Amino acid sequence: MRKKFAVIGLGDFGWSVAISLAERNAEVVAIDHDIEVIEDIKDKVTYAVRLNSTDEKALRSLGLEKIDAVIVSIGTNFEDTILTSVLLMNIGVKMVIARVNSKIQETILKKLGIHQVINPELEIAAKVSTSLINEDVLDYLDLGDGHTIFQIKTPNEFIGKSLREIEMRIRFNVNLITIKRQYKIENEETKQTELRERIYGVPTESTVIEDNDKLVLYGRERDIKKILDLK
Repeated sequence: MRKKFAVIGLGDFGWSVAISLAERNAEVVAIDHDIEVIEDIKDKVTYAVRLNSTDEKALRSLGLEKIDAVIVSIGTNFEDTILTSVLLMNIGVKMVIARVNSKIQETILKKLGIHQVINPELEIAAKVSTSLINEDVLDYLDLGDGHTIFQIKTPNEFIGKSLREIEMRIRFNVNLITIKRQYKIENEETKQTELRERIYGVPTESTVIEDNDKLVLYGRERDIKKILDLK
């Protein structure tokens, strides 16, 4: 069964979320107060509608309580974000996800009981600062409560060793989720050998780490930092 979502507020972030969900075969209702934006997106989503999201009657008319989640991404008008989010909760929407622009806004919405709050700018800032501080960090996802997923370059100490020899879980209390590995492929048109990157799959104890591998790790940030410090 196709999942169903609504996105309220079609600025850069809301637009991107709506299009991304639609491209993944979800049913998407796109909502904004600007008719020009609605006209631009209507052929890219399941349904696009212009309305005032602070109007409870208008919201109820869309049957949003029947869909999987509503993403509120109104932008600069935080008062409208609060009112819209609370109205959605009152209507009975199963999952209300609200975008905020500051920690204060995040605190307010959490106290109001909004199901999930996201701060894209803060998350991007954390990723950028982490990669700047340590060039071996290729990507980073904060899962909360100190748990993270890191994508890192392979430490020299691991190269040529199996996971059984490395004992990553025992030594570092970190789990290897998968490996991004380079493969040589001949381009049929140019007859040149090219390097392509693929997901290795689920590593086993006998998996040997190679020089250009990228490791996708799960664990507490302080534990993953011990691996980064091997460099």
